[in-house]
Amino acid sequence: AVVRGHIGDFPVILASATPSVETRVNADQGRYRRVALPTRFAEAALPDLAAIDMRRHPPARGGFLSPVLISRMRETLGRGEQSLLFLNRRGYAPLTLCRVCGHRFQCPDCSAWLVEHRFRGQLVCHHCGHHEPKPEACPECGTLDHLVPCGPGIERIAEEVVGHFPEARIIVLSSDLVGGTKRLRLELEAIAKGEADIVIGTQLVAKGHNFPNMTLVGVVDADLGLANGDPRAAERTFQLLSQVTGRAGRSGKKSVGLIQTYQPDHPVMRAIISGDAESFYQREIAERERAGLPPFGRLAAFVVSAATRHESEAHARALRRAAPIVPGIDVLGPAEAPLAMVAGRHRFRLLVHGERKSNMQEFIRALLAAAPKPRGSVRVQVDIDPQSFL
Repeated sequence: AVVRGHIGDFPVILASATPSVETRVNADQGRYRRVALPTRFAEAALPDLAAIDMRRHPPARGGFLSPVLISRMRETLGRGEQSLLFLNRRGYAPLTLCRVCGHRFQCPDCSAWLVEHRFRGQLVCHHCGHHEPKPEACPECGTLDHLVPCGPGIERIAEEVVGHFPEARIIVLSSDLVGGTKRLRLELEAIAKGEADIVIGTQLVAKGHNFPNMTLVGVVDADLGLANGDPRAAERTFQLLSQVTGRAGRSGKKSVGLIQTYQPDHPVMRAIISGDAESFYQREIAERERAGLPPFGRLAAFVVSAATRHESEAHARALRRAAPIVPGIDVLGPAEAPLAMVAGRHRFRLLVHGERKSNMQEFIRALLAAAPKPRGSVRVQVDIDPQSFL
């Protein structure tokens, strides 16, 4: 959109309560003009935010909701107001294993565990779409009734909520919803009209919705997005948690956002709880600048995939050998991708890291010209300033 606006010489408005670090730097440097809207519509107060330290207030055995959160949900229900529980994980459980032999259900075509979807009775891969019925017996040792789910998805949270609040009207929202966008629209309208007491959802409910009677938001696993090597992990977690807690109190009623975390002292958690977004952005910008990461440096990823691991690795190494030596530009890798196999294709990655002033496009053109052409099942993707590091 920004490029189109530049070409056509017309203004582009980027509207967000949680802009990206790149956008903030562009505004600070005068490339973008910043307009701040410091208050909510109709002067509605922001929710009171607090962290629930899961080390001090752990859930009951077999559960995932802290007694503190359950107590506040009960109070909210008693006042006739709505609660939202947020967990960015679809399905019932992210992993199913056999309690007897330890067998784990893995996708045959991806380096990923199969996610149990109990409502549908299926084990599903969220990367390639592979699915299979959940068996009664372990395929490895044949033992019956010893398959156990590990970890929570929103279906499992819904099951726990029904146990605590059997009389409540509960709606579960995720992109798996049977009936597609039409059903989703009807569910969202029902929530806005007050026809639900407790909403349990993934990032689908995090932004853009206005629920007037929602006064409590509980984040079930706030640490989920922090546990990976993505340089944008902190920024994305801050954005998502800020957006989802912002669903509370939009009509002006006193509201609360409770964040379940095992890391209450993490800078992201401290920034959200204190409401001090400025210090978070300053710290994140300083770290990016120190590491030479976007917007203070350039990145390009080469993703090499093939039908066999040998083909993929061999071509990735050939790309690395063909890389010209240019001051200010480094080539990292090749290394197996975190998701080493997707849809039956083996994946290796190289990361090109350059200074801001480096001519990344010219470097990539020279590298591709000098490298052998992909043969057989080999495919090469070039991703400039990658948003995903998987």
